[in-house]
Amino acid sequence: MEVRTNVDRLYQGLKMSKTMRIRSKHFFWGISIFVVSAAGLAGCAKTGSSYTVSPVTYVSVMNLAPYAPTADVYLNGQNATASGGIASGNYSLKYGALQPGSYSIKFTKSGTTDSLTGIPGGPQRLDTLNFYTLIMYNDTSHANQAMLIHDDFTSISTTNANYRFFNLSPDAPNVNFYLTDGMPATYQGRTTADNAIYQNYNTFLSTAPATYSFAVKAVGDTTVPIATLANQSLMGGNVYTIFLTGVKGSYKLNLLPASY
Repeated sequence: MEVRTNVDRLYQGLKMSKTMRIRSKHFFWGISIFVVSAAGLAGCAKTGSSYTVSPVTYVSVMNLAPYAPTADVYLNGQNATASGGIASGNYSLKYGALQPGSYSIKFTKSGTTDSLTGIPGGPQRLDTLNFYTLIMYNDTSHANQAMLIHDDFTSISTTNANYRFFNLSPDAPNVNFYLTDGMPATYQGRTTADNAIYQNYNTFLSTAPATYSFAVKAVGDTTVPIATLANQSLMGGNVYTIFLTGVKGSYKLNLLPASY
């Protein structure tokens, strides 16, 4: 059954598909790495000649811990991951739908209940028609950690491109981020997973729609980037997450457009 929602009207300028496909048994993540059992959670209930739709929240998942094994995600003690788990370096290309509510969230070694890490502070509230990103990463000591980000699209530009930058490499030095090498740095002194502590780093900056060649450089080095990503077109009204991953000697810049 295909249901059209007004979510995009709440977040004007977030140019995603308006169509959300709802299946009676499961919700599927964009790259089919994460499956949330949703029997009885979402669907269509006929009321007279009209239909009502169960409320949903939206979550994406990223396993960006290079020193961790393939992982499963457990929600309230239930394995919510497709067979084979989520290998390091894999992440959702789209947000997936989930019933709103409070969830205890942990990552385990795939195929087992052996905990790798979890979201601290007890159950996390995921609210209706909100967007969240769940990330497993390694800190600078290579310990497994996790964060849950509330992706707030309410103040994004409808004409400019919107972006944010995460440093998610456990081995990277403090870095500066450049939309294009030679331009002033738009993020300075970024440390590994600092957005887990400083929530302002999870908000979005805006820039003119254009083609950019991203660069990341170690603080104090204005010459040689540690990672680049050339010729990336950022479209007006769209939302992007740019993130640094990898280990020493093999850093990588990634671009993820918001989509659901």
